Amino acid sequence: MRHFLIVMCFLTVFSSAIQAEERSSQLPNIVLIITDDQGWGDLSAHGNKILTTPGLDKLMNQGVRFDRFYASPVCSPTRASVLTGRHSLSTGVFSVTRGGEKMLSDETTLAEHLQRAGYRTGLFGKWHNGLQYPYNPNGQGFEEFYGFADGHITDYFDGEITHNRSKIPFTGYLPDRLTDKAIDFMAQSHQPFFTMLSFNTPHSPFELPQSLFDKYAAMGLDNVDASVYGMMENIDQNIERLTQSLEQQGKDKNTIIVYLSDNGPAFPGGNSRYNGHLKGWKGKLDEGGVRVPFVIWWPEKLPALQTQVPGQHIDILPTLLSLAGIPIKSEKPIHGVDLSPVLQQKENNLSERALFTHHFRNTRRPSENPVQLSPGAIRQGDWAAIVDHSGQWQLYNLSHDPAQKQDVSSDHTATLAQLKTRYEQWYKATRLSDYTPLPIPLGLAAAPNTELPAHEAEIVQEGVDYRFRDGWSHDWLISNQQKPGRASWPVEITRQGRYQITVHYSTPNGDYKGTAKLHVAEQSADITTFTPHVSKVREGKRLAETGEAPTQSWAEKTLTLLLSPGSGDLQLEFGQDSEGNNLEVKGLTIELLADKAKS
Repeated sequence: MRHFLIVMCFLTVFSSAIQAEERSSQLPNIVLIITDDQGWGDLSAHGNKILTTPGLDKLMNQGVRFDRFYASPVCSPTRASVLTGRHSLSTGVFSVTRGGEKMLSDETTLAEHLQRAGYRTGLFGKWHNGLQYPYNPNGQGFEEFYGFADGHITDYFDGEITHNRSKIPFTGYLPDRLTDKAIDFMAQSHQPFFTMLSFNTPHSPFELPQSLFDKYAAMGLDNVDASVYGMMENIDQNIERLTQSLEQQGKDKNTIIVYLSDNGPAFPGGNSRYNGHLKGWKGKLDEGGVRVPFVIWWPEKLPALQTQVPGQHIDILPTLLSLAGIPIKSEKPIHGVDLSPVLQQKENNLSERALFTHHFRNTRRPSENPVQLSPGAIRQGDWAAIVDHSGQWQLYNLSHDPAQKQDVSSDHTATLAQLKTRYEQWYKATRLSDYTPLPIPLGLAAAPNTELPAHEAEIVQEGVDYRFRDGWSHDWLISNQQKPGRASWPVEITRQGRYQITVHYSTPNGDYKGTAKLHVAEQSADITTFTPHVSKVREGKRLAETGEAPTQSWAEKTLTLLLSPGSGDLQLEFGQDSEGNNLEVKGLTIELLADKAKS
């Protein structure tokens, strides 16, 4: 009897393993491609007469193309919504810098859903939903990460990239390397894979292969347009490489490809280019700022289709899980809807659903409120009601006026009142009670070395500022008066131990005789004797200049502190020295030395 039970137990386990393997083999592979700052008009399938994008056009023509698909007006909120199926305000993401780009670590991402179902998960490229663990890709369901977790990267040629926990150099052109790594990841996967290929282009800085720039410059385009179109052609070439690789691997028939942009086009310096005659651009709630190219391609299962049913970034997660037959297991509500009925040409009532968008305020100091009722928008049916920074509402009938040339709010007061009420109800239900930047854990076993970049610091005492004013992700801090200022990072010390704190700095005047102070927990420490270091600027290959921060060399100054567990602010205090010489700070890195000694 005992032997019989053992055999039956073995057969049960073996049968379960076989069933699990069979289920796994039936799951579709998923490739999610997202571009950065690509406009609705930046592909030939949408009527662009200058740009030719055969790789993208193939997806658009063979897949289900949504002519009205909406993202958020800027990067981080869109990415949070794509990954969670939830409005970004509910995920904790309220900005693109100063910690407001961090997504709550208890959000369940698409990668985590798929990982639990047996998928290999890899992200190649831009993340922009949290630099430090557990907010970074490795902490949010991606077992393989090759890219950059911050919002910007300054060198598109021969720069530095993050591979999981390590910084490593890359050679050549970054979008090509990201595609290479994605292709390798898919080729080496013997189980269903989720590949997220997140291009850094056509976002500035405008670095691209010279031949592609020359091609469009020869057509008489200005440097910005020639750069963007050259970058888009490179993206198209890489998409062709990726789809051809899937065919060669025999994996194309069981692979879903999703393609979209994270927001509308950026028009630096007032530049403009073809965008389907849509009003607005990146950062705006009008059609040109939030309407993006979108297609789901799965020829074996979905018909070629062009639909006017509106969709939104929050719909991607529930739709993909539905197509894969994976139930949603989330403790938090999913705001998006399953678009499968549209994809399969079944009856649905999605044309009249309300779509909501919101944009934070670009604040520079903690006393300012980044999350307010406006600006925002609601779209329902033919209507788009948009409220600007001042609280002024406008109403457009997109069916009759897709270019938004005529505000009809005074002619349809009742319609506007209804839409306004719905938007305000949504805003109150969606926003969190607090948008204080999330604490950065120090000393975690999974990440004993932690970066505190300058752009995540808040200026809590004037005397220092961001070198390029807005404090985007490749900016640094600079002393601007002799009275010391303070920059502050929220931190959580997770383990007691000796922490090595490194200040990455430069002395642009060649000599700095001042003293900086570090305040953390209840301790303070003076940082003295900064060795003169005039940073060397790395000459990049920018073909259109937009005034962005360059890559520079930085010196290091280290000190060691014994820290105990607890939460609070880490503050760096410095100013000009008595002779008016400046100190510039790129950021801090903090390492728990006990872990280093054990390794």
